Amino acid sequence: MKKAFTIKEFSDTYGPSRSKTYELLAEGQISAVKVGSRTFITAESADKWFANLPSHKAA
Repeated sequence: MKKAFTIKEFSDTYGPSRSKTYELLAEGQISAVKVGSRTFITAESADKWFANLPSHKAA
């Protein structure tokens, strides 16, 4: 199991665009760590964000 995602991996896996991912980071909805100049979103944070998305209700 992955422990962290790059911005691109998070976008590819969970769906938000790269710019939306940076918005989520700025809003504190997901958390990240820095390794040198690279930004990694923790898998725990990504999973928590995804689990808290609203459910789709059939019409």
